Parts: sequence; C-alpha cells; structure tokens
Amino acid sequence: MPHIIWCGNKKWDYEFPEKPLPENAVKMERKTDIFTGSLLYGIVPFLICLLIIYIKWHWLGTKAVYPALVPVGILIGLLLMPVHELLHAVCYYKGQTVYVGISLEKFAAFAVCHEKISRHRFIVMSLMPILLGIIPLAVFLIAPSSPILTAVCVPAGIIGMLSPMPDYMDVHMVYRQVQEGSYI
Repeated sequence: MPHIIWCGNKKWDYEFPEKPLPENAVKMERKTDIFTGSLLYGIVPFLICLLIIYIKWHWLGTKAVYPALVPVGILIGLLLMPVHELLHAVCYYKGQTVYVGISLEKFAAFAVCHEKISRHRFIVMSLMPILLGIIPLAVFLIAPSSPILTAVCVPAGIIGMLSPMPDYMDVHMVYRQVQEGSYI
C-alpha cells in the first residue's frame, strides 16, 4: 500500500516534492483549466444517472422522494470528496508517497503523487472514484422504494458520478497519448 499523507487545506498551486523523471519521459498535453475542460465528460455519466432514475420511477412504477432530505444527499456527496481522493491514492504502488488534501480556494480535493504508475493502473486509479456514484445509485435502484432513500442516494450518486469528470478526461487523454505497456 502506498504511503498516504493527509495535507489538509493547501493552495491549488502548492508544489509537492517531486522525483526526477526519466530522460525519455514525455509530458502529456492537458487542458489548462481542467474544470471547464472536463465538463463534456459529465454528459454520459449524467445521462446514466437519469436513466437509473427513469428505470426506478417508470419501469418499476415508484415515484417517491422526500424533498426536505435532498440537501442531506448533496452534503453527503460533497463530504465524500476526500474519500474520492483516497480511492485514487490507494491505487498507487507500495512505498510510493501520495499527498491527499483539499483546496478550499478551488472548492476541490486532490491526490498528488510524483512517481511512476503504469498506464493500466493509472486508468484504474482514475476510475476508482466512480464507485462513489455507482454504490448509492445501485442502492436506490435495488432497494425497495423509499422517499428518504431516494432523497439521499440520488443526489449523492449524481455527485459521485460527476465529480470524476476530470478523471474521465485524464483517461481519454491517456488512451490517446500513452502507449499500452508504458508508464506515466
């Protein structure tokens, strides 16, 4: 398991200790503003969320939600952001150092590791946080109809599916720019 260091609140442009890159390392091209650059990557996950709601409400015939608890579901989804980053962090190799924290100025969380990772492991690492969307939406879909469960699971699931938008963009970028079997 990697060595995970909780950093707390840091400025978004904080410089973490780096390891020297190999001479043959190639810098990947990435959009400068990852938040606006990744918005298009949220369309399919959002449509999946809507499809799950449609299936539960129209095919299974249960339309129940307790609106007063929707903010609780939103809060849960937001509070899981550090867990999102921990899911990234646990994917690194044993002995590697991963810095995890939040940046209140950007209203974002981060996991930073300046050590090599295989292309395959990078893709898995990037997609791990989708579990924070899949699990609550699966509970909503499978569990008996409950207005309270709907009000909590649906917003948390939508946030869990949309918060990895920059990660989806990274996976697309890696598929296009990094050869299979390579390290990043």
